[in-house]
Amino acid sequence: MQIALIANMPLKRNILVYYASILTAISAQALPHAILTPLLLAKGLSLAEIMWVQATYSMAMLLAEYPSGVLADLMARKRLFLLSKLVLMCSFSIIWLCEGLTWMLLAWALYGLASALDSGTIDASLINAIKEQKANLSRFFAIDKQLRFAGMILGSVLGSFLYVRYGASVYIMGLLLLALCMIIVFLGFKEGEVLVHSKSLELLKRHIKEGFLELGQKPHLKKLMICSLVLQVFFQTHFQLWQAYFLAKDIATSHLFYFYVGFQILGVLIHFIPATSAVSKKSWILLAGLPLILGLLSSVPIVFIALYALVVAIFSWIAYCVDYHFSLCVSKQKISSLISLKSSISRLASVAILILSSAELAFVSVGYVVVWHFLLALVAVAFLLKWTNLQSIGNKPS
Repeated sequence: MQIALIANMPLKRNILVYYASILTAISAQALPHAILTPLLLAKGLSLAEIMWVQATYSMAMLLAEYPSGVLADLMARKRLFLLSKLVLMCSFSIIWLCEGLTWMLLAWALYGLASALDSGTIDASLINAIKEQKANLSRFFAIDKQLRFAGMILGSVLGSFLYVRYGASVYIMGLLLLALCMIIVFLGFKEGEVLVHSKSLELLKRHIKEGFLELGQKPHLKKLMICSLVLQVFFQTHFQLWQAYFLAKDIATSHLFYFYVGFQILGVLIHFIPATSAVSKKSWILLAGLPLILGLLSSVPIVFIALYALVVAIFSWIAYCVDYHFSLCVSKQKISSLISLKSSISRLASVAILILSSAELAFVSVGYVVVWHFLLALVAVAFLLKWTNLQSIGNKPS
């Protein structure tokens, strides 16, 4: 395979353009994040149908993930980035102008396609250029994450404020931000000559084969993969139902963005706690969290809010530990294929969980679905971590 060669790229300028595009694009995408459930309810969907909409997004992204990687090798990454934003604008327009389940399914399918197309575009070009010029790659990643976090906070706060006053017309602001993002990249990002003769499909098949081979050779990887899948029971329930849960607890729609921002900050702070293997040896202690989860059925605001935040923190740290030990255990030669495989399997699990949630919500209130899923995830993870024995991973060669 001939590797794409990027020549004479004005690196500093392109990095600044990329930073500006990330801030505007993430802000646009985050506009509805804190009020998505009430927005879709206002569009005529039930909670069960909202789960189908979210499952459609995950399925579209799963199906388009690998083809988009091939496409990234076959055309200029700048063009693919602009195409992804154009598809996202189509999605936003449908959400703004249309109502009903069919239109929302189409909108979220386009949203998933846009997310898949955006993966590995101008950011990949910059990473290659930074490596070639031996610039500070860690600084680039750090600023990228900081801007994404800032964009999520800015977008969610702005979206919550605008939604209370203008409803679904909040997506007009999203369209304007995406248009600004496209203009910034179109005029400012300079991509050098790219020579592409990639055998991406062959590489894809080989990576998948190598990934399954290593899973067979390293039992710990299989166990950690299963842990990741089980954790999806919690995270998909949390991501998709937390707004409905708080609305059912009589929390005002205008206050949802406070919780969204709080969860984002909590996710950052949890990474300051070391990812220790002791969680495996003392995994039975996690079962002490069962009463905490049952406490989520409480009608006292200070109680269920505090307990919900604590449960989110516990699961976020467990996921951090599992991801860390997965990276520690996987070989350097096959890390890309294994991470891609893990991501794809997790997406499949997410779709299954969302479909199951949709069926459950047709018969049971959202509070009971949340508590049941959280209990199931905690018990399963406690057993799996005990079975995995993370302490032995650090002693195994990769």
